[in-house]
Amino acid sequence: MNGRDLDRSDRVSRLISQLSAGLSLARLKAFLVKAPLRVCPLGAHVDHQGGVVTGMTIDREVVMVAVPDPEAVARLTSLDFPGEVVVGLDDPAPTKAGDWGDYMRAAVSVLAREHRLESGFRAALGGDLPGTGLSSSAAVLVAYLLALTRVNEIELGREEIAGLVQKAENEYVGVASGRLDQSIILFAEPAHLTRVDCSNMSIEQVARPQASGEFRVLVAFSGVGRALVGSGFNARVDECREAARLLLDFGGEAPRATPVLSDVRAEVFEEYVAKLPQNHRRRAAHFFGEQRRVFSGVEAWRQGDLARFGALMTASGASSIHNYECGTAELITLYELLRDSPGVYGTRFSGGGFGGSCVALIEVDAGASVIEAVKRRYEVVHPEAAAAASFHVCCTAGPAQVLGLES
Repeated sequence: MNGRDLDRSDRVSRLISQLSAGLSLARLKAFLVKAPLRVCPLGAHVDHQGGVVTGMTIDREVVMVAVPDPEAVARLTSLDFPGEVVVGLDDPAPTKAGDWGDYMRAAVSVLAREHRLESGFRAALGGDLPGTGLSSSAAVLVAYLLALTRVNEIELGREEIAGLVQKAENEYVGVASGRLDQSIILFAEPAHLTRVDCSNMSIEQVARPQASGEFRVLVAFSGVGRALVGSGFNARVDECREAARLLLDFGGEAPRATPVLSDVRAEVFEEYVAKLPQNHRRRAAHFFGEQRRVFSGVEAWRQGDLARFGALMTASGASSIHNYECGTAELITLYELLRDSPGVYGTRFSGGGFGGSCVALIEVDAGASVIEAVKRRYEVVHPEAAAAASFHVCCTAGPAQVLGLES
């Protein structure tokens, strides 16, 4: 058993201990939910526009131990947050409380509209979260929905759960996200690149030739937290949609009720991009450029060309800065330091880019040297943020799972 496995085993033991006071977990059919975090090497900011994205999960995860409860109530405690959250499951519109339980309320709000929730659960959860920007909110929502459907014997496909996570984020949390995060969390396979077409939600697992060698995923947390609600995230989504509306109009296309940039043909963009207002021009340029990078990157991955794949990641990061105009000063510094470090194939922001982390694909033995060089320089430029920054070398992982406790 390696160090990572020992860490997970210890976390599960702590969760069981926290939950089991006065309960017989075996008798109550306890179960374990694991929802891994994800990274998106290529496909930044395009999922909400129906674009094609790529992703993989890493060996960092949200873990929850739960026991069914015949009462229609979810009772939650956490290793990471104080207090107990109690959420009734018979209310399809639970009120936000502004605490960590709002994601449980969000899961209930979307599931209870279509399914009767008669059974609840008691649960304890904890996360192995190296900073922010790795879809921890989507992972938590996936975990809650998998638990709710299990105890209520609701049969839902993983595509349906991905759709419910998007509704929870859009309609309850207030973030105009797409389906990238939860689709990767629900479908990823170890050592594969998951390709998701967000226009029709088709999913492909792309393998690399075994002879192309190993790699690692480096997560560099900037030390600056990330909150998409109230950031520029939703404004960027609105600008993308308005760019799509204008381009469709310029091209003589029929209007759409909710236009997105994947509705626009590439040749229409090329012909009319100069007519767009500056902000909208940049958002559209990012979308169409990112789609070219995704298609090229998938082929590079298929061929085992990590150098080419990494170069496309780095180009994606540059477009996020210059065309999508996201990235804090700290994130941009991290991106530039990683970009220029030996042993790094490629790097970009992880997540929405409004605080959080950078992610890099690195050579399998380069972790220590890259971290030492980047950390030293980062401390000089951003000493306050560096005090809270952290660096994590990760392996790829598989999809979210529901397991018997003995697993």
